[in-house]
Amino acid sequence: MVAGNTPTSEGARVSLKRDIGWYGSFAMGYADVGADIYVALGLVAAYAAGWAPFAFLIAAITYVATGLAYAELATAYPYAGGAQVYSMKAFNDFAGFLAGWLVMLDYTVCIALFSIATAGYLTFFIPWLADLTVVLGVLGFQIELSVMGLASFLLVVFLIGVNIIGIKESSGLNITMVTLNLVVLTAIMVIGLLIAFNLDLFTAQLAIRGSPNQWPHIAYLWSGGISDQNFLYAVTLAMSSFIGIESIAQAAEETKKPHRTIPRATKMSIVAVLVFAVGLSAISIGIMPWTLLAGNTEAPVSALAQAIPVIGSYLVPFVAVTGFAICLVSSNTGIIGVSRVVFSMSHFGLVPEWFSKVNTVTRTPVRAIVTFGLIGAIMALIGNLDWVADLYNFGALLSYMMVNLSLIVLRHTDSETHRSWEVPFSIHITYRSQKFTVPLPSLVGVIACASIWTLVVLFHPVGRLLGLTWTGIGVSVYGLYRRRRGKPFFSKEGGRTIRPLAFKMNALVLVRAERTEEIVESLVKNIDKRFRLMLLHIVRTDDWQTPLSSADQEKHEAEAALHEMVRSLSAAGYETDHRVQVGPLNRTIIESVTSSDCDFVILPRRSAFKKGSKKDSEDDIVQLISSVAPGKLMVVRK
Repeated sequence: MVAGNTPTSEGARVSLKRDIGWYGSFAMGYADVGADIYVALGLVAAYAAGWAPFAFLIAAITYVATGLAYAELATAYPYAGGAQVYSMKAFNDFAGFLAGWLVMLDYTVCIALFSIATAGYLTFFIPWLADLTVVLGVLGFQIELSVMGLASFLLVVFLIGVNIIGIKESSGLNITMVTLNLVVLTAIMVIGLLIAFNLDLFTAQLAIRGSPNQWPHIAYLWSGGISDQNFLYAVTLAMSSFIGIESIAQAAEETKKPHRTIPRATKMSIVAVLVFAVGLSAISIGIMPWTLLAGNTEAPVSALAQAIPVIGSYLVPFVAVTGFAICLVSSNTGIIGVSRVVFSMSHFGLVPEWFSKVNTVTRTPVRAIVTFGLIGAIMALIGNLDWVADLYNFGALLSYMMVNLSLIVLRHTDSETHRSWEVPFSIHITYRSQKFTVPLPSLVGVIACASIWTLVVLFHPVGRLLGLTWTGIGVSVYGLYRRRRGKPFFSKEGGRTIRPLAFKMNALVLVRAERTEEIVESLVKNIDKRFRLMLLHIVRTDDWQTPLSSADQEKHEAEAALHEMVRSLSAAGYETDHRVQVGPLNRTIIESVTSSDCDFVILPRRSAFKKGSKKDSEDDIVQLISSVAPGKLMVVRK
């Protein structure tokens, strides 16, 4: 069961519509992240100098780890809301609110920032727009607004309309613009590498770690070592180019076959963003001096294209078009993200229920879309948002840290949940007789997020002030709202209502320890990985016709054969164990299949039991199980 199908006080809830395919899901994740490189490429170079690629690589650790965590959690709990849902499930309602509150402003700022950037790219084709202003008379007051601000406002209003119509139309816009962006950036990388890349320039600039300049807006931690501190500051800026991977999870309730689509789209988005962020940064310092790139912070990709000899000037207009396109869809993804976060928080009682209403015709959360879309539009109308942009990393890094922590906790506290895809490279820890499985990438992600967040707090005085202020406001709002509803501050009530897509089920597999390869092949072909397999071989003691020594030998041989089967099935992704039991056939089967630990019984045909007398034929076993445990039996064939 998912959140959209649950009744509310307003009657039967209208669920969100599943209209997003795998490429649409990828486009949503890439769009919100890919646009950042159009700004971050120049900014990071301004502070990291020749070490800009390393700044991107360090920041990418948090991106990869968090992206993998989202892929596992979103397939297990396919709700809108992302970090807010996982934190509620792993910890409590307050943790869920805090995670949602932290990303809510990020998305709203994203709407405004990238609508302004979108309008900015229009000036490449219509330069005079940048200098125009209009004066409006409102209630007797004269208000002067820039045409760029008005254009940004109107772009957001247009995107609000697209999102109200439906997620399919909004996703279609993302797909078109992202595809265009991928083509152009790939062309710049390939052409630049082939005809403009200078290895000597590249190696010479790699020796320059951090800019030697000192800036008044950076809170330097110690005297001296300015270059090293500038490099650390650049890492915090590089992190901004990786914010947005959660967009895929935000649309989990609207994604087709989320258990397959979300992991695939997330991995594709991770690879694409890493290639372009790290790749463009590395190629750029092999094509042009880092100082030239740093001097073009408003259009670094255009400067890179212009530096390519012969055909560079022809590429610049295409860069302007793709810059317009990717910034537009990033703003669009901001509307999708904030509306789904607020919708989810409203559904779980963390903010007023008014926001959880879904339009019966368009199947979209119109109230959340319009409210927060207009907030973003008004922010865009004001214009310069540099002081607000410092909040971007502050909130995102905290929420990413909570996502990685949630995965580590849920692996232990909710181990019965079936995960169609899991973060690889887990380590196993035993503490006080309890076994814990900790995904290593998520552990690294927690440490990386905490480290870079600490750098943000230390180096960004404005971000520190605004971030802590925004967090304090959120805690106060949450406390007052919970008190009004008569709910405990740290209640776990909301988390208990979050149901996974599927639970793991215990399946008893009746096998004979012969032709093991056939059995393994049959199970892999026919049985889903949501089943936890227990392989059972029975050494019969009824109608005894063999000496005890032979039975003991059969048990040891069966143990060895089943152990190999466990290894093969575990390698295929199944949680598997085995047992060899000595006793009467019928009684042993009845005791095993009627146990509360057995949800299903699997009988591989023509390889489970040899056909002999009528008593031990497969048909008799099927009849026996059906009589004592109806509905549990599954028969699989080779």
